[in-house]
Amino acid sequence: MRKITAFAGLGLATALVLTGCSMAATDTPATDDTTTTVVDTVNSDGSGLRAAIQAALYDHVYLAGAAINQALADGGDLTAPKTAAAVQALDDNSVAVSKLIGSVYPDAEQPFLDSWRSHIPFFVDYTLGKVTGDQAKVDKAVSDLGAYAVSFGQLINSVVPELPAEAVQAELEAHATSLLAAIDANIAGDPSYYTLLQEAAAHMQMTATALAGGIAANKGIE
Repeated sequence: MRKITAFAGLGLATALVLTGCSMAATDTPATDDTTTTVVDTVNSDGSGLRAAIQAALYDHVYLAGAAINQALADGGDLTAPKTAAAVQALDDNSVAVSKLIGSVYPDAEQPFLDSWRSHIPFFVDYTLGKVTGDQAKVDKAVSDLGAYAVSFGQLINSVVPELPAEAVQAELEAHATSLLAAIDANIAGDPSYYTLLQEAAAHMQMTATALAGGIAANKGIE
């Protein structure tokens, strides 16, 4: 197990990219001289929205994994060049995502960023507790993440009523659980870390589908 001397403020950011691609439709002449509209499900706004969200969430998982891995390799020294760069990339991603959300829901941009950043210390505390053997710290971090999932679900529901708060909560809890499993493996030096990180990223497909569906319904995107 690798030991850490200082590990505070590591940013684990996420992204929910709310952009769409231009919708295309193909008009196919029928034999009776009428025109049948065929919806392009590959290049439609709805499929573009889901793909963009999914790609961003994939990035979140892998960037978080990379930042944690580098921080552990540097013994928790967040001023080490590689760790500092990894943390900055995560925060830059979080800011960019909040701006993309703001382009669709302007009033939600800052609340989203503030809310998402507020849960960052919980992952930090969890990792600190694990590497120092402080089970109480670990338990509190898990509890805090659970409470955050509830509040974040309520926030998203207030912006996108089509997304039930409980459903958003469940998705965030699954994301946290899968990422924490990867963190555990990384701290222990277990090679399964890579498989667990991939599984955490794969979960993002379901999250993206749920989020894109709710947003599309709210904005009338086909």
